[in-house]
Amino acid sequence: MFENLLKTLHGLSETSAISVPVSTDCKGYIDKECPKEGCLFHFKVKAEDWTAIGRGAMVTCPMCGHKAHTESWYTTDQISEAQGQAVASFQGAINSAMREDAQGFNSHQSRNSLVKMSMSVSGASTSYSTIIVPIEAAEAMELEITCEQCATRFAVVGSAFFCPTCGYNSAERMFDDALRKLEVKISSTEIVREAIERASGKDAGAIAAKSMLESCLPDGVVAFQKLAEALYMRLLGVRPASTNVFQRLADGSDLWKRAVGYSYEDWLLPNELSRLRILFQQRHLLAHSEGIVDAKYLSNTNDPNYREGQRIVVVKQDVEDLKRILEKLAQAMRAAVAK
Repeated sequence: MFENLLKTLHGLSETSAISVPVSTDCKGYIDKECPKEGCLFHFKVKAEDWTAIGRGAMVTCPMCGHKAHTESWYTTDQISEAQGQAVASFQGAINSAMREDAQGFNSHQSRNSLVKMSMSVSGASTSYSTIIVPIEAAEAMELEITCEQCATRFAVVGSAFFCPTCGYNSAERMFDDALRKLEVKISSTEIVREAIERASGKDAGAIAAKSMLESCLPDGVVAFQKLAEALYMRLLGVRPASTNVFQRLADGSDLWKRAVGYSYEDWLLPNELSRLRILFQQRHLLAHSEGIVDAKYLSNTNDPNYREGQRIVVVKQDVEDLKRILEKLAQAMRAAVAK
C-alpha cells in the first residue's frame, strides 16, 4: 500500500546534502561569518573572488584571524534558512509519495464492494518542495576593501585586520580604513538617528546616534595602536613594544623619541597633543568605567569641562578632531620610518 512512501524514505536516507542557493547583494558580494565561537564576525566577499579561492582551501577571518576551510563560513542565517529549506524539501517529498499511494489505493477499490474505503493526505502541496527561494544577502556593508597583496575584494562593518584569502595583515591599510569609517559615521549619524526614531521612537534614535559617535573613539585609538606597533617594528634594532603601549600617549611618545629622536611633541602642536590626550583618556573611560569621569581622568587631562562623577558626551567635533590629529601623527611616523 505504501510502496511510493517506502521508496521515497529510502531515497531520502541516502541523501547527503541539499543545495540551497545563496544570492549576492546589489554589489556582487556574498555574506560570510567566522565559524569560531565567540567571534562570529560577519563580512562579505566578492562572489567571483570567493569562487576563485576553491573548495577546501583555508580562509582567514578578517577580524580574529581564525582559519577554516571554505565550507565553514556560512552565516547563522544561511544555515538556519538551509535547515528550513531541507525540512520543507523532505516534507514535500514524503507528502507527494503519500498522495501517490493514496491515489493508487483509491483507484483499486471495487465499485461493487459493500464496504468502500478511501485514503486522503492533507498537508503542504507537492509543489512546495520544488521551490527553494535563494537566501537574500544582508544590507550592503559600510567599508569596501581590496587586499594589496592578492587583490581579494571584501567588505566589513567595523575594522578588518586580515585578508580572508591570503591572511595578509596590513596595519597601515587598517588605519586608513578606520579613518574612512570615522568619516562615514560622522556623515551617517543623523540618517541613522532619524531612521531609528521613525521605527522605535526618539529615545531609541538618540541612543543609537550617541553610540555611533562614542564607538569612533575606540575605533580610532585601536587603529592607531596597530599602526604604531607595525611602523615601530620596522625600525632596526628596536625591541618589541609592550602590549597596548601606543594606547598610552606618553609611553608611546617616549618609545619613538628613543628610537628615532623625535616624539609626539615634535610632530604635533601643543594644543593638538593636549586635545589628543583628552580624547585618548575619554576612550579609556568609555572602555573601563562607562564614560564616568574619575579623579585620574581629571589629573591626566586637566579637562575643565567635567567634574568627577559626570559622564562624558562625545560630539561630532570630537571625532573630527581625533581623525585630523591621528592622521597628522601617522603621517609623521610613516615619514620617520621611511628615512
